[in-house]
Amino acid sequence: MTAEVAILNREAVAIAADSAVTLTGPEGRKIYNTANKLFALSTTEPVAVMIYNMVSFGPIPWETVVKEYRRKLSMKSYATVDEYATDFIEYLSELVEYIPVAEQNIRVAMIARWELSQIRVSVLNAVREASSNGQSLNDDEIISLIVSCIEARISELRNGVLVEGLKASAAGRLVNAVPGGWNTFVDQYLSGFPVNEKIRSLARVMVRTSLRVVSQSPWFSGIVVAGFGRDQWFPALSQHLVDGVISGRVRTCQLDNMEIGEQQSAVIYPFAQRDMITTFMEGLHPVYSALEGFIEERIRLIKEHFGSHVKDVLSPKAYTALLDEMDQEISNTVIDFVELRDDLKNSNYGPIMSVVESLPKKELAEMAEALVNLTSFKLRVSLGAETVGGPVDVAVISKGDGLVWIKRKHYFSPELNPRYFGLDQRFVNIGIREEQP
Repeated sequence: MTAEVAILNREAVAIAADSAVTLTGPEGRKIYNTANKLFALSTTEPVAVMIYNMVSFGPIPWETVVKEYRRKLSMKSYATVDEYATDFIEYLSELVEYIPVAEQNIRVAMIARWELSQIRVSVLNAVREASSNGQSLNDDEIISLIVSCIEARISELRNGVLVEGLKASAAGRLVNAVPGGWNTFVDQYLSGFPVNEKIRSLARVMVRTSLRVVSQSPWFSGIVVAGFGRDQWFPALSQHLVDGVISGRVRTCQLDNMEIGEQQSAVIYPFAQRDMITTFMEGLHPVYSALEGFIEERIRLIKEHFGSHVKDVLSPKAYTALLDEMDQEISNTVIDFVELRDDLKNSNYGPIMSVVESLPKKELAEMAEALVNLTSFKLRVSLGAETVGGPVDVAVISKGDGLVWIKRKHYFSPELNPRYFGLDQRFVNIGIREEQP
């Protein structure tokens, strides 16, 4: 994992990324704090790119992809940051030939396993909840539960962004070609549950649909392009998701595109592990942002339990009136919680943003670095793995000065490599070195 942040106001954008990369294998995982995740995207314009989650595009490291794209871009420029991001994403199609078909098929199996494992977890949770309520589900009820979970996932997937050019027939052939055959594959990953032909058929539709839409699987890469396009007076940001290549098609979609201007004078945008930055900004951990549904459900369960005890001692009219009154109180409680939560957020977020919109470049950089370090420190004093850490790379991009590195680590000794830092007079005026790290 990683922690990255972009802070934008009308003068500049500060971007920061940690250096941790986690390598996972059969014997466990190893964390190194030397990865580069932040790069200049152009040698002539003030635009940068950050990468999070996966460190490579298929077998090609993202660092290599970015630097080869930069070489291809050369002196060409685009009017907006969004155009830079779009062109970079389109460039990935030129690299598909370097991703072996066997590796693409492996990703198909990975996605199929992931989708089925998600169904398995949902069903297990439902069975455990039923058991905690004193219910024991029979095979028919479990089959119905599995079918419902798969149908819900299919409906969710059909709202996603389609992978351009990947037809249902092609996706279906890929599903049928999973190791061991489809039926065996499903039975293996839903082992312990009753599985019939309907479940196998629906699961095939689910995975086929998953292959055809861009979903945020565990193996996606986040691409964040930020800075100034040629015609932009204020900084902008464009965020894309890339989830590998299947059947020669790049699975990608745009997640966000925003620009500072009259309507929005400043923004703090965290990526990857965002919980500590969000907690700092809003004064509340993100898990509490969606608690109203949980609160409402728990109160309703209490109401039903209480109602079952008083139903026989009240008249039907009094019982109905009591339930109506309790429903109103449930609604009032949820409304009060939402208002208190939003007041807490606004009392923290508002004052911070009012300062951020006027921060000079130096302070923007310091804030970006501090927010990434906040996540790193939290993990350092926790019992879990330190998946965020190492030196924080920081850059500030402004219209006048271009991309300026505030902090940048190197895997080599700079004094032994003067060629790497050779300046080209073409780029001095915009603050970018010819061989940009």
